Amino acid sequence: MNNIYVIDKPAGITSFDVIRKLRKTLKLRRMGHAGTLDPFATGVLLVATGRFTRITDCFHRYDKTYAARFRLGVRTDTDDITGNILEQGPVDHVTESEIRDALATMVGTFDQRPPAISAKRVNGKRLYETNREGLVQQPRRAQVTVHEIEIDKVTLPDLTVNIRCGSGTYIRSIARDLGEMLGTFGCVETLRRTRIGPYGLEQAMPLEPEDAVRPISHQQILPDLDALVFRETELNSLRLGNPIFLRNVELTEYQQIRVFSNYCSELLMLARVESVTPAGSRIQPEKVLAVDE
Repeated sequence: MNNIYVIDKPAGITSFDVIRKLRKTLKLRRMGHAGTLDPFATGVLLVATGRFTRITDCFHRYDKTYAARFRLGVRTDTDDITGNILEQGPVDHVTESEIRDALATMVGTFDQRPPAISAKRVNGKRLYETNREGLVQQPRRAQVTVHEIEIDKVTLPDLTVNIRCGSGTYIRSIARDLGEMLGTFGCVETLRRTRIGPYGLEQAMPLEPEDAVRPISHQQILPDLDALVFRETELNSLRLGNPIFLRNVELTEYQQIRVFSNYCSELLMLARVESVTPAGSRIQPEKVLAVDE
């Protein structure tokens, strides 16, 4: 009931279509995903079931890695090749050196303008709903972080890149802005998410065949967090929302920890180290994930 699935999303369907498909496959209703992929995009999509839908926000802190192919000289209303072409421009003046210099300026933390058509909400409504109705609502810039952009190949008007970035970064915006910086236009032709933090394509399951879809082990969930096992009396106190005092264990104040059942077979909850003293640490439960009734 409570699990995390690493899915290799195919092209041509929305991230919520993946949820619809898995609901039928797994015969479960309570389900959600972490990190939307555009319909044309493929790759790693994290899906949570049962009470684990409460921890999808914990995956947002992980960096994401994408393999993308950009098309220069084309501007579309979606900033990807599936949209309506609005303008086309020359690219014969563009050099590989200029491309590298332009992309280098996009590494770091900066304010990015999201695509005009996206799942981002403005005034409570998603931009793809508003702007496809012809109202043309401009999205606000948002701070994003791009850690690395590596050029794989340049064959104008196309180039392929690998990008590692923080949550909320739009690869379509990078392609659009690159084109503008080079005195032309730009959009995304193909996009594949190859990794979210510790979860890569090597772990991702296809949606077909249905009987091949398997969750990751509970030990693989949020593996960067320390894991602890408590006595049943302590667990019962935490389940009720009460803090416990843990002696003789070295922890850091405010760190988040995972709480497991015996033998670390089942993730029961996430907790926070509320305070640390020479005598021990005070543990406060944050999200109780015990098995559903």
